This record gives sequence, structure tokens and C-alpha cells, in this order.
Amino acid sequence: MSLEFYSTTAQVLPVLMLALIWESRFLEKLSDDRRLSRREDPIAGVRFWTRPRVRAYSISVAAVLLGGTGVAVLVLAGAVPDAPAVRAALTGCMVLALATLLTRIVVDVVAATARLDPPEPAATAARLDAPAAPAAPGPRPQPPRAAPDPAAGDGPR
Repeated sequence: MSLEFYSTTAQVLPVLMLALIWESRFLEKLSDDRRLSRREDPIAGVRFWTRPRVRAYSISVAAVLLGGTGVAVLVLAGAVPDAPAVRAALTGCMVLALATLLTRIVVDVVAATARLDPPEPAATAARLDAPAAPAAPGPRPQPPRAAPDPAAGDGPR
């Protein structure tokens, strides 16, 4: 049973790490988000998960998952003996990955389904009365060229 545990762990941990970091567009969303603290932005600031903390946590989780994968492979290769402490450490890696993934899913679902308040009637009317934005500049039209006068000698030769 132990070898099945280690082989499954060695396969599942990298997949969970991919789901956490790359598949969820986590890095794109993180780079677009300002994540100011409540001290700097009392209205829209975050309470705890500022950019430096998110960076440290994400790198730590990735390091733990990679380390767990490496230990599982070393046990399969016979370089590290099977022991209850090793199984407990790998189970902890799996719990950390699953808890982080569940948290990310909950946060993304809540953000995606947040109720948007309808715009105020005055704001909508003001937007409708505002002049339209000017068209994007394009190539300027060139004036038509006059046909060459053959009597003046301007024609093709």
C-alpha cells in the first residue's frame, strides 16, 4: 500500500500545483490587482493578503509541493525509507495544496458572482447626455490630384 501512496502523491502534487499557479490565471489576476492594505486604502484595501504576503505564501506553497513531490519520488527510488513521518509529511503537503485550492475556488466564485448594484438613474442620464467620444484618429484623407495637362508638358513621357 505504501508504494501506491507515494506514486499517487508524486503524480497528484504537481497537478495541484499547476492548478494553483497557472491554470487558474492566478498570476495574471495578481499582476492586475493593486492589493493595497487597509491602512493605505481604507475603502477598497485588503485586510491581510497584500502583494508581499501573497508572494511569500504562493512561493512557499510551491516550494512545499515541489519538495513533497521530490520526497515521494525518492521513496519510490529507494533513496528514502518508507516511514510514518514521511507519510505524514506528504499527507500534510496534500492537505495544504487542497486547502489552498479550495480557498482559491471560493474566492474566485464569490468574486465572479458578486452582486452588482444597478447604476443610479442620475448617473445613467448624465452618461446618455454626454457627447460621444471622438473617433479614433486614422489616416488623413489625401486631396485628389489634378490630372496632368498635356499642353503644359506635365504629362507622362
